[in-house]
Amino acid sequence: MDKKKNVKAVIGVIAVLVCGMIYITANYRRDSGGIIAEQSADAGDSGEEAFREGAAKAGEEPVSDKVYIHICGEVKKPGVYTFSVPPRLVEVVEHAGGFTKKADRSAVNLAESVPDGSRITILSRKKEKTKEKSHGATSEGEDRININTASREELMTLNGIGESKASQIISYRETNGLFKKIDDIMNISGIKEGVFSKIKDHIIVS
Repeated sequence: MDKKKNVKAVIGVIAVLVCGMIYITANYRRDSGGIIAEQSADAGDSGEEAFREGAAKAGEEPVSDKVYIHICGEVKKPGVYTFSVPPRLVEVVEHAGGFTKKADRSAVNLAESVPDGSRITILSRKKEKTKEKSHGATSEGEDRININTASREELMTLNGIGESKASQIISYRETNGLFKKIDDIMNISGIKEGVFSKIKDHIIVS
């Protein structure tokens, strides 16, 4: 009887040890799987965050797909025009309605490529002749711009006078009356000695 009891006791101990090993192994596998799953989830979150950061950066620095060209002077519709690629000058002139009758077509190269941000001034034949004459050879007032009567486009043919300053000149004379002398143009904001020295030989008042 004692031997049987001892055998049963040994079997019981073995059974307890086996069950304990099975329990420990099952818990280890479950814990390991949980860690792997958590790491995978973290990796997915990091990838998503990287994607969002890249999209945000792309949104902060948009790439413009337009080319802006400003054309003024002797064209029928002066202004700023947009193109999908850098155009040839002939295309810009076409968008601006073509040349006026006064335009000096011989002074421009219609085949040249115009880069983004360019400002093109088409001179008149009379204006071009003024530049070609020698010092002091121009007849008084014949080839100069009358700042009391000139249009915005005519004023914009002057060196250093863009669309904004030309509009200010017209607004000034409408509000304060005609200019009494060419020096009065320096009353316009942005037109000081530097600009005046460039245009004084090309303007008159009357």
